[in-house]
Amino acid sequence: MKFNLPTWLCAVLALVLVAFGLVFGTWSGYREDRADVTALLEADNGLMDVLSYRAADGLNLCVVARRHLGADDADVLALEQSARALQQSTDLNVRRTEDAKLTVNVADVSARLNASQSFLASQRDQKYLEMLTADLNNLKGSTAVTVYNEAAHAFNQKLGGSLFGTLASMLGVQACPVYQ
Repeated sequence: MKFNLPTWLCAVLALVLVAFGLVFGTWSGYREDRADVTALLEADNGLMDVLSYRAADGLNLCVVARRHLGADDADVLALEQSARALQQSTDLNVRRTEDAKLTVNVADVSARLNASQSFLASQRDQKYLEMLTADLNNLKGSTAVTVYNEAAHAFNQKLGGSLFGTLASMLGVQACPVYQ
């Protein structure tokens, strides 16, 4: 006994299968693309690690500054606060804000140190400051920042620039935050 489906039902089933394939393929493809961009953010030596290294250098500068400016100096405390917030936050927007504060605070503390007689008498601490500021500047210009931002921009443009990207957005795929 052979069972035949009506032609209209076969056409509806075919359309449902095609629609499911398009929806699932779009969702999974964009999700995988976003995971690739997120890996540049969270993987070893990714952007989050670079920001954590900058925070560690800021905290190391606090140790040097306390020897010459005192433990309760307002600039040193501000530097420590921004370095700790940069180190502990998991939100990229908060990290961006705290990194900007860290840059300003490092400049303030460095200027104050260079005006301190005890600091100028310590060649060891002068070399340490030079090394820390060079490292902070190298990390600020790290390729991890550029590579992540380029990948995030490309993904966001792809997500917002096509019908399938719009479909993926409606299915819950979110744009990647950009670090600038």
